[in-house]
Amino acid sequence: MPAEDSGAWLLERMRRQMGLKTLASSRLLDFGCGVRFTQAILNRKIPIGSYTGVDCYPQMIDFLRSSVRDRRFSFVFLDARHALYNPNGRPLTRETQLPLPLHAFDIVSLFSVITHQYPDDAASILTMLRRHTATNGRLLFTCFLDDGIAEFEDRSPERNGGMCFYNPDFLARLVESCGWRIVDRPPADPPLIAHSFICAPA
Repeated sequence: MPAEDSGAWLLERMRRQMGLKTLASSRLLDFGCGVRFTQAILNRKIPIGSYTGVDCYPQMIDFLRSSVRDRRFSFVFLDARHALYNPNGRPLTRETQLPLPLHAFDIVSLFSVITHQYPDDAASILTMLRRHTATNGRLLFTCFLDDGIAEFEDRSPERNGGMCFYNPDFLARLVESCGWRIVDRPPADPPLIAHSFICAPA
């Protein structure tokens, strides 16, 4: 499915799971943004209050900043180390900061992000994003789950975060340790989306 189509499908699925009639007044923080949501929102004229994309790929962020003129959109480069996507970046910690206002976003999304994170980095990301989520906001992230493992496994051949699986209960405890309360756990909807967690600030 082209990026624009998958982006529109995911946004609509997220809207329904959040129980919203529209995203027209929502302030969305999309961590690990890529380009598909930007394409979908602009080309399909999907209403949204504002969209802030964060990614560790500097060339893509530079492209989005120079190409998107819509004032509802902003893009942030985070120089976070990842063995597969940004090996020369800075290691993440729970104190890692984003240059964004605190408690400012109604929806925070991480599509195919936790699927590529080891537990320490996942905890750093979830802790960091908690600070930018509104009191009544929601977090949605996708994940690979396997209740047959004790805690966590990286199943990529290179062990570089290419395919990270979590025990559901272990991941739930990790999420809660980062200041979140789990609201729902929607099942996977292959091939576009893995299992999801929807969380609220604790």
